[in-house]
Amino acid sequence: MKIGNKMFFSFGTATFIIFLVIGILIYQYVKIKVVSIQETNLQALSDVINRNMEGILNVSVKNYLRTFSDKGGKIADYYYNQYQKGILTEAEAIKEARNMLLYPGFMKVGDTGYIAGVKKDGLLFIHPLSEGVNISAQPFWQKVDAIIKTPSQEGYIEYDWKNVNETQARTKAGYITYFKPWDLIIWCSSYKSEFTSLLNKADFRDDLLITKNGKTGFTFVLDVEGNAIIHQEEEGANLIENDYIETICRTKSGRIEFVKKSINDTKERKYIAYYSYIKELDWIIVTGMSQAELLSPLVIMRLIIVIGIVLSSFILIVISSFISRIISSKIARFGHIFDIAEKGDFTQKYISVSVHSFRDEIDDMGTSLNSFLSSYKEVLFNLKKITNKVVELIQALSSSSQETSSTASQQAAAVKEIVSTMEDVDSLSKSIEKKISEITTITTNTQVTVKNGFSKVQDNLSKMEEINLSNKTTIDGIKFLSERIDNIWDIVNIINSIADQTKIIAFNAELEASAAGEAGKNFQIVATEIRRLADSTVTSTNEIKNRITEIQKSSDRLILTSEEGTERIKEGNGLTKEINNLFADILSSSEISTDSTKQIAKSINQQVGTFEQILIAIKQISEGVDNIAIATRETTNASDDLDVVSETLESIVNKYKLEG
Repeated sequence: MKIGNKMFFSFGTATFIIFLVIGILIYQYVKIKVVSIQETNLQALSDVINRNMEGILNVSVKNYLRTFSDKGGKIADYYYNQYQKGILTEAEAIKEARNMLLYPGFMKVGDTGYIAGVKKDGLLFIHPLSEGVNISAQPFWQKVDAIIKTPSQEGYIEYDWKNVNETQARTKAGYITYFKPWDLIIWCSSYKSEFTSLLNKADFRDDLLITKNGKTGFTFVLDVEGNAIIHQEEEGANLIENDYIETICRTKSGRIEFVKKSINDTKERKYIAYYSYIKELDWIIVTGMSQAELLSPLVIMRLIIVIGIVLSSFILIVISSFISRIISSKIARFGHIFDIAEKGDFTQKYISVSVHSFRDEIDDMGTSLNSFLSSYKEVLFNLKKITNKVVELIQALSSSSQETSSTASQQAAAVKEIVSTMEDVDSLSKSIEKKISEITTITTNTQVTVKNGFSKVQDNLSKMEEINLSNKTTIDGIKFLSERIDNIWDIVNIINSIADQTKIIAFNAELEASAAGEAGKNFQIVATEIRRLADSTVTSTNEIKNRITEIQKSSDRLILTSEEGTERIKEGNGLTKEINNLFADILSSSEISTDSTKQIAKSINQQVGTFEQILIAIKQISEGVDNIAIATRETTNASDDLDVVSETLESIVNKYKLEG
């Protein structure tokens, strides 16, 4: 798969997944918030209904107790007027008032309620059960004292109370009216739970049933036994058989989820409800709605999120496609350059098609690549020139070595002939004593032989001078070649430095591409190709180094061998000069011997010893000449090795195309 397609699919898929995850998170967050708000509204509605019911109950209880309290005040006022008119004494009036207030058939409040008369100091002056008890220490007395201090001197209170014959305190509701003439508080009270009969559910039933949320919302009232006090469909029925009703009656307040099918529904629905308990009425107010309607605001939100994800993904996919095409075209250009460079063609360059303000790291890498290729081509140009020069020098050295080898071989043959001749002369000199009669002939032959030997010695001396000059030329050429090889070392070191820098650049590019993740994977491929090219360059320079090292070793060995040959040539040259002088003397002696045969015997005796020394010297010369020939052959072999190395180096350099 091409890098453009990879980037398109990777960016497109990643973008879609990101937007999908964001959409899901947003939807879930909004869902939680919507559910929270809806359920908060349900709970608030349940609380409002609860407070309204309690308010209705409190108003009914308050009005009911006020009626009895006013009635008690009127009774006290009536008997007080009887006392004022003198009809009754004060004690009789108070007694009659007490009897009327405590009369059950006339002043009964609820089931257990009653009217009491309490002194301002808290003494229960009139009471059906606890008369004579002082209640000023009770917590609720502060409320009573506060009401007495108001301008109207009457009001409603709630408090916990336990009579003498009771075991547990219960909430009581009371209404007090202060009757100043007798300093008496007319106190009408009863337990609050006994006032349920005061409520007429018809007064608030319809309002309660229409108090709901949405189309599927509902509100109903149960007692703790599961009887439907107020219900849209099943009012008056006992619903305790339903599991959710049983849970509501058992827990009395809280939240519940349940599944049921209403009369108007064709299938079951899931509902969410909040319920609260009215302790005074022993009622449970339940309000709720279907979960589907509770989540209905999310339908539009879900549609908006889906459309947003699709549009955003489409826009980003188009943008990523455009960017991936640009990047893939640049990377394709890099790939083309690397493919050509791998075949040895360094004439291609990276040309950016982006305007200056839109240039990116790939264009910067292209500029760096162009600089590297230019530097590398310059190095290869110089290396090629030096290689050509080295090849020329090695060829010259090889030719000179071959000539030197040929001359050394000829000189060795000549010296061997001299040795052979001198051996014959020595044998002849020893036989002179026995063949004195043939002295003239022998002397003549000796003179001829000496002349020939003298000529050979002069030829040998001339050849030795030529060998010495040729050997000096060879040494100078080898030293010049060694200097050129040192220059090659500098160039190779420069190539190695450039290759190392390129590897560092490629390694840094790989690190940057790795940090970029999937988006930088293609950069990593490019950096890897650059580093591979740098590694190839290092390998080539290492081969050049090895060849140069072999050349240097061969050059050093050749210089050493040539210097040893020079010393041998100098020794041979000295010996040849000595032989030349000796042959001159021999020639002179031979001429004298021809004229003066009388002194032949004496001269021959001297010549025997002299010829033996000459023979030894010539043998030494022969050995030296053989050594020179061997050294020359080694020089020739080294020259051949240098020629092979130079050809290898030239073939390596010629692999690269440096000019378009």
